[in-house]
Amino acid sequence: MRLSLYQNDYETERIFSYLRWIFVFICGFMFYYPPIDNILQFEHDTFSYLFFSGIIYICISQIALEKMDPNHKMFSLLTKTGILFDFIAYIWLLVLSGGVTSMLFPIGILIVMHATIYWQTKGAFTASFFSSVGYLIIFLQEPSPPQKLWFILGMNLIFIWVVGLFGSLIVLRERKHFKMKEIYHELVVTDYLTGLYNHRHFQEHLRHLTDRKTPYLLIMGDIDHFKSINDQYGHLVGDEVLRSIGKIFSKIAADFEGQAFRYGGEELAFLLPASAETKLSMFLETVFHELNLAYFTTEKWTITMSFGVALWREEYSSNEIISIADDLLYKAKSNGKNRACLESGFCYRNEEKNSAINKTS
Repeated sequence: MRLSLYQNDYETERIFSYLRWIFVFICGFMFYYPPIDNILQFEHDTFSYLFFSGIIYICISQIALEKMDPNHKMFSLLTKTGILFDFIAYIWLLVLSGGVTSMLFPIGILIVMHATIYWQTKGAFTASFFSSVGYLIIFLQEPSPPQKLWFILGMNLIFIWVVGLFGSLIVLRERKHFKMKEIYHELVVTDYLTGLYNHRHFQEHLRHLTDRKTPYLLIMGDIDHFKSINDQYGHLVGDEVLRSIGKIFSKIAADFEGQAFRYGGEELAFLLPASAETKLSMFLETVFHELNLAYFTTEKWTITMSFGVALWREEYSSNEIISIADDLLYKAKSNGKNRACLESGFCYRNEEKNSAINKTS
């Protein structure tokens, strides 16, 4: 877990999971340690059930959080059940530890903040409402409550709602800032025309992979005869070609767990994990197949592309692997275009539209 106050939802949920362990330990100490128990004199009737069911739930949720991918659809369910469990445990503890005057009342503020983080204003008001209702029900169990209890009730309810209101304001502002940060980041790293990552992000990501010695495949591609496209049909048609190819490459990169970039002009690039080397033939087939199916302008005009494919090795710097991929791309261009050349000396040639890719020397 990152040592930072800026946490995403997954990391925040892990923090709350750790907090549950802390509160279980504190409550167990207050209820079961005789010197403290003699001072506080809490009710013990059902605490054991709450204590051990809490340990079981926290263990299950902790294991699930450690094993679960943050994007898993069950993550949302886990957070909802966590807040529900916290609320039940909170009301239960209030009943056992003094009711309206319980020293454990501040736990309710954490529950409101927990709900606010995930569901913003809706979560804040829902959690505040149910916490207030539960607290009020406990109060109504008091026989002929004195004026002091009425005062405590009123002040605590005010605190609950103020925390919910200001918590929702803070979360809304934080979410807005986070969203704006994402937008600005996308503008900085994305090419406006193709929608692919730009040259700057390419260099940063390539350097990051190289410095960390993370194996990868670099695939440099160039649109064949692109200059004649601009000269004959105009730059607007050229832009349309780049925009359409950007959409195609973005989808392919996601399918193969990589990233696609506009390196510059009509030159594009892929960075794929080294594990994709075993699927390289499938990747090239997919690229050529999608290009074969793509039509441009109302005249159903088609294009071809050439590629150079290099596998990073530990002795390569980022500049060296770019140079190797560029040389292989130049080889593909020199050998007739519409093909991909590899370091092994083989080229995958796109024979004709909608055909399979044949391996040639």
